[in-house]
Amino acid sequence: MLYLYGISAKAPKLKLTTSISGSSPVERLEQSGFVAWYSRVSDEEFGEKLASNMENLEWLSAASVRHQRVVSQIADAVSILPARFGTVFHTEQSLSQHIVEERDKLSTTLQKIDGAEEWGIKLFLNPDPPASPIDVSSGRDYLRAKAAVVQVKKQKQLDPDVVEFARELQAIAAASAPAGKVSSGQPNLEWQASFLVRKKDRPKWDKMLKRYATRWADRREIQCTGPWPPYSFV
Repeated sequence: MLYLYGISAKAPKLKLTTSISGSSPVERLEQSGFVAWYSRVSDEEFGEKLASNMENLEWLSAASVRHQRVVSQIADAVSILPARFGTVFHTEQSLSQHIVEERDKLSTTLQKIDGAEEWGIKLFLNPDPPASPIDVSSGRDYLRAKAAVVQVKKQKQLDPDVVEFARELQAIAAASAPAGKVSSGQPNLEWQASFLVRKKDRPKWDKMLKRYATRWADRREIQCTGPWPPYSFV
């Protein structure tokens, strides 16, 4: 089978050092003005057993890292629409047909992400001083009291400072997207989102983040990760 990493509009000469299987090289297929980046994988591993492999955390973590390394190496050289992990085609013909059928959408999305990178932003509140002990007479009372505190925190509206921060990020970025739920349970996480930032706008982006980091030094921590291929925007 053919394992797809992504699609670009250009075909730079690259020496890729890895692939999803760790052995077969990354190849290119050109169709309708697009370039598909893929490598050959086991029918059994990425076809018949893919669903069960996805539940094997050891297999999934290793394969995900290899996938990300290939996509990142390509993205360093050219704007790429990264494929979802585990996207496979049976033949070159089926891959070519897919590109032909989706060429208008591919062209529009490539124009949107051209010259841009994805950055993730998370805001963490600095921990408050320990609250006074909850006055309870049983374990059940304790759990109820804790649940009430959590519910109050969940209902709390977003701080106007954070709203202002988000607006300034959006004003610089080409696009924004809500972050996934995987990390939403992190302690003291106040807000998170992903942003598509043009490389030419990086100086403005960095300057604005530093300004807020200084302003919030005693109250919040800004965690900025990237650059990533634009997974959230394709």
